[in-house]
Amino acid sequence: MPDSTSESPEAVPAPPLPSGSPTAPPTPVPPTPGARRPGNRTRVIAVAVAVLLIGGGVTYWALSGDGDPMDHVEVSGGKLVVDDSDSYDDSDDEYCDDTDIYSFNDCDADDDTEPESTYEFVYKITNKGDEPANYSVLVNAFDKDGGYVGQTYIGAEHLTAGETDADKSEFTAYGTFTDQHELSDIASVKVAYVERMALAN
Repeated sequence: MPDSTSESPEAVPAPPLPSGSPTAPPTPVPPTPGARRPGNRTRVIAVAVAVLLIGGGVTYWALSGDGDPMDHVEVSGGKLVVDDSDSYDDSDDEYCDDTDIYSFNDCDADDDTEPESTYEFVYKITNKGDEPANYSVLVNAFDKDGGYVGQTYIGAEHLTAGETDADKSEFTAYGTFTDQHELSDIASVKVAYVERMALAN
């Protein structure tokens, strides 16, 4: 009687995977001479961005450490000044001439004109920072009820640390005023905006 116990076949080892198989490790490709490596470019960009961010932070810290530039400027006083001097004085032949064809320099040309007026105020700009700076300042004018009348500009150049520039400034009749205001409506002035520009030296 034949033996009913079947014998299991012997295990056969699996054949090696071909090199093109998806599970096989990729074959390294030698770099092309002169070609850029993408990793190096990424590193260069990352370093450049980091330098800009750090530099920007240092600059902001240096400028912000000087405090609010509005605190560097003061305006005070303020009054309407009427200049009624006659620049074409009859006794001064240097400035008037009735013999030429022009009328603007006649000796009586100014007789019927109104005196020139300005609204003068005093300002003081002090560089309270640690570095030299330029200042650009806008000053607003208001009427007695606090209504906005107009605006003028003052400035100071290359103030060293701790240096002060103090002088007079003015609103003139040639300025642009709102809501049919006139120069004589100005009752007070106030600093509206200050830009402090730090210098390299």
